[in-house]
Amino acid sequence: MKPNGFTLIELLIAVALIIIVTGVTGDIVISLVRGYNKTQVTNEIEQNANFIMVKIEKELRNATAVTNPATAGSQVKKIVFSVEVEGLPVQVTYELKTDATGVGAVFRQEDDDADLQLSNNDAVSGVDISVANSYFILVSKNPDVVQIHLEFSQVGSPVQSFVGNLKLDTTVVVRGTY
Repeated sequence: MKPNGFTLIELLIAVALIIIVTGVTGDIVISLVRGYNKTQVTNEIEQNANFIMVKIEKELRNATAVTNPATAGSQVKKIVFSVEVEGLPVQVTYELKTDATGVGAVFRQEDDDADLQLSNNDAVSGVDISVANSYFILVSKNPDVVQIHLEFSQVGSPVQSFVGNLKLDTTVVVRGTY
């Protein structure tokens, strides 16, 4: 080093080191943001899917009878069953259909009340239920055994690295039928 400044080589080495450190730091920050976004997408899908599946399972398990589908073996998009609420029979319907925004959703209806959408269709945190690939099957009667298959994915057109989907399968024995 000269007493009155830096040499050209020293300056080039310092600039190269700064560029390398900045590049590595930028890559780390980008990886962290992508990882966070991917985790958020996965968590939203799992949270929505688990809420819907647990809600259907709990009500179906405590039902007194499955009225639709009437015969065992066919895949349907709508299941109707009876439950008792404060000693009175209530007909509950769960239906897989497309909502007003074009997103696949699960709807719940009690007796003749209005449909209540259970799934979140928000563009950021919502889920799209594959109506074409999701179904209910009445496996057997006496006792009534129902198989549920639901396929969830994120709403919107995600960046390819953030695509998330989840398939849930369960079988429920209706307690009130044995």
